[in-house]
Amino acid sequence: MKPVVAAMAALTLATPVEAQERKSVAPKAMQAVAPGLAGYTDEVLFGDVWISPALSPRDRSLVTVSALIATGKTAQLAGHLGRALDNGVKPDEIAGVVTHLAFYTGWPNAVSSLEVIEKVFTDRGVDMASLRAPPSARLPAPASDAARARTVTATIGPVAPKLAALTNDVLFGDLWRRSDLAPRDRSLATIAALAANGDEAGLAFHIGLGLENGLTRAQVGEALTHLAFYAGWPKATAAVAVADKVFKGLDANAAAPAPEGLVIIPPGAQPVQGPAATFTGAVTVASPFKGGGQAGLGGATVTFQPGARSNWHSHPLGQLLVVTDGEGLVQAEGEPVRRIRPGDVVWTPPGVRHWHGATPASAMTHVAVAEALDGKSVTWLGPVTDAEYRAPAR
Repeated sequence: MKPVVAAMAALTLATPVEAQERKSVAPKAMQAVAPGLAGYTDEVLFGDVWISPALSPRDRSLVTVSALIATGKTAQLAGHLGRALDNGVKPDEIAGVVTHLAFYTGWPNAVSSLEVIEKVFTDRGVDMASLRAPPSARLPAPASDAARARTVTATIGPVAPKLAALTNDVLFGDLWRRSDLAPRDRSLATIAALAANGDEAGLAFHIGLGLENGLTRAQVGEALTHLAFYAGWPKATAAVAVADKVFKGLDANAAAPAPEGLVIIPPGAQPVQGPAATFTGAVTVASPFKGGGQAGLGGATVTFQPGARSNWHSHPLGQLLVVTDGEGLVQAEGEPVRRIRPGDVVWTPPGVRHWHGATPASAMTHVAVAEALDGKSVTWLGPVTDAEYRAPAR
């Protein structure tokens, strides 16, 4: 206790004016009955954790709301729903979270939250009629989905064939592909809910899927840190242990030397987020491959979420793209923007400046292949502007 108290005291002494001016968010009953808890609430939870830039306020609200729904804490839900709306979580996204968590934490928890959500939406003047509109688009499945489906069929199917079918056809074949929540946000809500309930069995898979869907390791770690205050330290530290095993497993796979002979790389292997320096929007790069010996061939499977695209770039020996899912856009400098669809093969000649990505309304996945010249396979240039991206496509 002493180190924490000292840390709180140091925080107060370092910013005496801010501490005096900051309005207490601790409830009156907490201030009266448990003033120590009120101090931690004001100085640590809301005075440090909630304002940390390691995770955006919107993401923190998604984690909090998901944990409260998952654990049936409806008494605290109203205030955090208001905070979530203020932090940029849209009403249809909140509806999407409730629907999603019905599958992961049970229908009773989801249904118990609806009366609170309806009241908050009514008080905020939310047009709930608009929530009845079906999602605008169906998102493509992630690159690793075929392997996941095979695992479900092999492990669940023999005992509960109907559950296996529902898992593949409804849970992942429909729910996960709804566009009312971005895959990244859906993963964040799932990780928060599973960790809050101590459901470690499925947590490792969903942390890996979250990385494939665009979450970073740092964001996963910060989400679990935030969760410690809403689900308790034991649940958070247990979830951190699971995340540590996932991260170490990915690192071990990445460091393993390429074997001689035939190599088969599974879909969704070693997913990483496309760096902001070379991509706009949410991009996942997975299943990287590189030729051995004297071969300079290499590439990866790249998934662009709606609106995401690469920077302008060129390849010294050209590039081959094979579109596998969704609908995308590609443009060579001086030429019009063109649409690309599953099955399309796109060849860009050596040295031609170009870009490619998803459409504003649809995600897109392609396999990219290029050959290196003197150890270099790509030259990155500047970002694609919104005007360039939204030019008429043919």
